[in-house]
Amino acid sequence: MTALIQANDLNRSFTVNAGMFKPRQTLHAVNGVTLKLARGDVLGIVGESGCGKSTLARMLLGLTPASSGTVEIDGQDIAKLGRRELTRRVQPVFQDPYSSLNPRKSIVSIVSFPLEVHGIGTAAERRAKAMEMLERVGLPARYADNSPGQLSGGQRQRVAIARALVMKPEIVICDEPTSALDVSVQAQILNLLMELRQEFDLTYVFISHNLAVVQHIATHVAVMYLGRVVETAATETLFKQPRHPYTQALLASVLTPETGLGIPDMGLGLSFPDPLHPPTGCPFHPRCKQRLASCDSLRPPLAALAGDASAQVACHLYAPTSQESILS
Repeated sequence: MTALIQANDLNRSFTVNAGMFKPRQTLHAVNGVTLKLARGDVLGIVGESGCGKSTLARMLLGLTPASSGTVEIDGQDIAKLGRRELTRRVQPVFQDPYSSLNPRKSIVSIVSFPLEVHGIGTAAERRAKAMEMLERVGLPARYADNSPGQLSGGQRQRVAIARALVMKPEIVICDEPTSALDVSVQAQILNLLMELRQEFDLTYVFISHNLAVVQHIATHVAVMYLGRVVETAATETLFKQPRHPYTQALLASVLTPETGLGIPDMGLGLSFPDPLHPPTGCPFHPRCKQRLASCDSLRPPLAALAGDASAQVACHLYAPTSQESILS
């Protein structure tokens, strides 16, 4: 697969305050992530809160520099691309449409601002392009001179999408773009994103905690845990046959409309892992019911599965030498 965007062994660490009279500690937010995505595909990234999804998104956008590793677009390191060139090719749609838009600007000026920054066209031409894009995302011309405060959440997110697409980028990084919206509005925004993908030949990185949304829109899925990718596969494969125990637990957590089933038990316990003190070996082993004797000391690499080169999993259960008895 020829990659349009590729992450190579990405790492990002932060130094955080551990408390009064305690030394500062290192938090590994993104730890050795390698991913690649072909033109026109949609990569869904899922995982619990705090697993590093949003930090990874900011690194792909060039907003957060990597501690080590690289992000490449068409084989070019984004650290060596100029800021203008990068923003022409990659644009974000953030989670919260209430805070990602300037409340003091009109809708049309927000959408046309990227064109102004890049010196594209006259003021009248920029306004015309912005109006055209607003119409395309479903906002009539009568909203153009309104402020964001006069719009609903779904309308604001349409403005954010129009602003992202007005420069005709190749890649759009969507960081939880529907989580702040009502369920009915979420469906409208997702359908709009899918239509725009086809129309403008877009490539999406779609970050979400909502597995149903990812299943609906993504062509491939990467599952993150404590800053690492623990499984990747085509969407249909991952949802039909999840390999990693953590992926299985995530899918088991989805609520169903069937009566009498109650709240699903993921089997992960009540406590979350401490990212400041990650466990040795496999980072998931303290919560895993299928752990092997080697899991507490040996970290499994993310490796391709026999018979399915497109799927990768970081688990000793799928290593050729994993014949040890399972711990209770």
